[in-house]
Amino acid sequence: MSDKIRLASVGLGRWARVLARAARRSDIIELHSCFSRSEEACAAFMDGFQVPKSAASYEELLADPDVEGVIITTPNDTHRELVTQGLEAGKAVYTDKPIAQTLDDALAIKAAVYRTGGVFAVGHSARRLAGCRVMKEWIVDGTLGGVSLIEANFSNERGLELTPRTWRWYRSKTPGGPLIQLGVHHADNLQYLMGPVRSVSAHQRKLYTESEVPDATMAILEFESGALGYLGCGWASPGIYQIRVQGTKQNLIYDLDFTHWDESHEADQWSTLLSQAYGEQERSPVEMPPTDMFREQLEEFALAARGQADVEVDADAAIRALAVVHAAIASNDRGGQAVEIAELTTGA
Repeated sequence: MSDKIRLASVGLGRWARVLARAARRSDIIELHSCFSRSEEACAAFMDGFQVPKSAASYEELLADPDVEGVIITTPNDTHRELVTQGLEAGKAVYTDKPIAQTLDDALAIKAAVYRTGGVFAVGHSARRLAGCRVMKEWIVDGTLGGVSLIEANFSNERGLELTPRTWRWYRSKTPGGPLIQLGVHHADNLQYLMGPVRSVSAHQRKLYTESEVPDATMAILEFESGALGYLGCGWASPGIYQIRVQGTKQNLIYDLDFTHWDESHEADQWSTLLSQAYGEQERSPVEMPPTDMFREQLEEFALAARGQADVEVDADAAIRALAVVHAAIASNDRGGQAVEIAELTTGA
């Protein structure tokens, strides 16, 4: 038998297939089983990714002694139950971002992690992109100097494609719309780069999408360090993914071609990172080492399942990202009034 780490996919939609392609690029992961309520989806997934078996139920999958960890890519409001079941069954659990739909659910997941002592990881993979890693290095080693302002935007056209047949159409399923689906990536990235957020003030608008959710969000973040950040996201424009960091010595400008997002082993080839030194107008290219954010995160999770690695994005980090999302929603509901992160996390 192969010594590869045996994982199982749960929820077999588009994102499960993106992660399955990443898993196939790995030398240490085997997709051993899968589960979906749709028999057709199971059959197609098994055939498309050479998965040897499927389970008739989630309980059956968790009872399989050969499955070491599960990869959950189901709708956000299902995460709490599925993650908790997986941990209580003794499996390592990876769930795609966000950790959950509500902060109550997220904190319940954290409690389950502590109660079971299980391995748990959240798919905030964007911090692993080469541009973000280089930004972190330049902040830590002082190359940028003191950072007072950071700006980020992640938007795409998905809101224009929503129909009532998709769960993202509904406010109850996708609070904040693109904020909880796209903006949450930058809610993690910005705190990875700058440390915890103290408060958020935000405005949301519904302009061009027919669904129940807004299609534009602008949020101002105040970090505990005193620095300020801008987080923008939308669902009514061609894809855009950018981060700009402004320091006393240098600026860094990162731009990724979103059309290559799904194939993370190619994404760095379709991105640019430019630096601008103090007193200069010219922007110079910065070399970025190649990364494969989805494969790297799955491999880290797989090794952690065997006690051979630590998870970078755990429940605490994922809760901090989700708290920024819900603080922005609360701020919009209060007419743009700043909302303290502690207010939401303490009361959840």
